[in-house]
Amino acid sequence: MDLRDSFRNATRAIFAAKMRSFLTMLGIIIGIAAVVMLMAVGNGTKQSILQRMQSSGSGNLYLTAGNRSNVLMGGFQGGGPEGGASGGRVSVSRLGASSGAEITTEDLTYLEARITYSVVISPTNQTNVTIKSGDTTMSGTAIFATPTYFEVDNVTIANGRMISDGDVDNRTRNVVIGATVQSTLFPDGTAVGQLIRINGASYKVVGVAAAKGETVGSSVDTAVVLPFSDGEKSFGMQHNVIQRTTIKCVDVSQTSAVTTQVTNLLTTKHKKEDFTIQDVAAMTALVTSSMTILTTLLAAIGGLSLLVGGIGIMNIMLVSVTERTREIGIRKALGARERDILVQFLIESSLLSVSGGVLGIVISILGSDLVVSRFTTTAITSSSILLAVGFSIAVGIFFGVYPARTAARLKPVEALRYE
Repeated sequence: MDLRDSFRNATRAIFAAKMRSFLTMLGIIIGIAAVVMLMAVGNGTKQSILQRMQSSGSGNLYLTAGNRSNVLMGGFQGGGPEGGASGGRVSVSRLGASSGAEITTEDLTYLEARITYSVVISPTNQTNVTIKSGDTTMSGTAIFATPTYFEVDNVTIANGRMISDGDVDNRTRNVVIGATVQSTLFPDGTAVGQLIRINGASYKVVGVAAAKGETVGSSVDTAVVLPFSDGEKSFGMQHNVIQRTTIKCVDVSQTSAVTTQVTNLLTTKHKKEDFTIQDVAAMTALVTSSMTILTTLLAAIGGLSLLVGGIGIMNIMLVSVTERTREIGIRKALGARERDILVQFLIESSLLSVSGGVLGIVISILGSDLVVSRFTTTAITSSSILLAVGFSIAVGIFFGVYPARTAARLKPVEALRYE
């Protein structure tokens, strides 16, 4: 008997008991759907985090005053645009005043005079504010910055102009608003030249920043950018203390050297190393490794359902062997070899498993796109689908071997006597 005959016999046996075959496949369907959907959630979460990290610049180095657990979040606030950034950046953030560690404007002046690499320095402070125009009010972030902010953080002006040195020197009440702020407060798109109120104070819109998406920690789209000096004047920022300074390296390959030099310079000035430097590349590698482990664990949890489905296939195949004992005896009496019987039952169990796997993949794709994606980011990859198909075949063969061997080893005489 060739493989085609074995395949036809296996298919005929499956369709002869459609309901039982479907119930047998149900465990595999659920198991494969669980594995693929859980991997989709894990991969989607990893891609979302990495996209936000990379949008802040893959060459960034984040230096935070003092020691704290949320260095990553502090360093990423106000990062680069969606899809990556040119150049490397070093961000210098201040820990809470209670720690006693600070990065000041004097520190920046000290660094500017001594850094030997080509860099652009941009200090910023931030706070949450209420923004209002007419009867429309929204919550957002106020970013107090100098003109270098727009270059360093890759903020493009879609309409109007950016904050100028004159705005900073004269503490003018001019503001650049994000794309979301414009669409919320000025849906007709005529924001430039209009007045808005930020925490009750009146400001004139001189520019609108182009949308660039969310980064880890904040989004410029929902922010307003004010002259750096306005933070101390109207929003109670501590005098000369910088919450975050971004140092953009013109040559990304020099970020390691800049890290070493900034560390040495600030340690010399502060008489101690009261700051922490985080490398975005290292953090990206850590996140990738951690999320890969998480995705693997999620897949393993879903794989438990496959184990249950495989046991179900083995049980049903054993029942099928018992029901078809006389048929097996007749076939062996007519010359069928043990190998022929073994192959037929293995094909039958594999067909059940693979069919269930295909249905499980279809259900997982539909479930991810129509349901799960409403609550979290998902990403079904070709590797997860191939893994699911491989699992299906492996389960069918593994759990079909015992029933197939049982059928193949039946003695023709005893099988023909079976009632």
